[in-house]
Amino acid sequence: METFKIEGIILQTNDFGDANRAVTIFTKDFGKLELNVYGCRRAKSPLSGVIQMFNHISAEVSRGSKVDTIRDADLINFYENLTADIERLGYATLFFEIVNKMTLPKFPEPKVFELLKKSLPVLNTRNPKIASVIGICQFMQLSGVQLNFFECVHCRKKITADASISFIDGGAVCNDCKIIASEVFDELFPVHELNFEYPEFVRETFKTMINFDWTSEQKLTFTTKQIFVAEKFFLTYVNSILGKQLNSIKFLQDLGEL
Repeated sequence: METFKIEGIILQTNDFGDANRAVTIFTKDFGKLELNVYGCRRAKSPLSGVIQMFNHISAEVSRGSKVDTIRDADLINFYENLTADIERLGYATLFFEIVNKMTLPKFPEPKVFELLKKSLPVLNTRNPKIASVIGICQFMQLSGVQLNFFECVHCRKKITADASISFIDGGAVCNDCKIIASEVFDELFPVHELNFEYPEFVRETFKTMINFDWTSEQKLTFTTKQIFVAEKFFLTYVNSILGKQLNSIKFLQDLGEL
């Protein structure tokens, strides 16, 4: 039986049968993998505490005709606050669900793996809402779908004053170009679907988030307004890409966090 070793972070788990679990793991070398783990939900299974969401693990995997199977696994790191605190659980799940939904299976993305690994200690100990929004921002940057925040997508001039962001055009639109774009699209699209207002404080928020170093003790000194606007922006953008609302958003709304 062919086997191979992985190092990965568990994005999602789904129980099936009496004691089994299907897991989605973002691995260092192979990207996102869908694997089965048999018997891991039994109390006496050596895998019962290992195969849990957010855990950073190493594992031995057996090739299967349809689905590969984890035969043995060891815990590298776990983050108990993420499951003990319901708000942390909600925001960590939001970040992980976006990564899960917006990555392809078996497509290696080592920078995304490093982002997940570095973000987990911060999600575990610091403000989970801020850490989640920073994680989403940086993931969008790595995945290549990030909008252009710092120069006008039409005239290519650096944005230095209040502007707009257009999902349709792919990023920031200076005020001069906004007038032209509005004349073209107003009859086709409602204004609220075309543009988001993009004042300077939002641009500085995005810049700080993109450059945030997860390993530093840098304070997460964002105002409530900055986080509210950034969160609303990224969740609206993700929803426009996926075409449907994420399960974790509904969970956070039920908690009163969104």
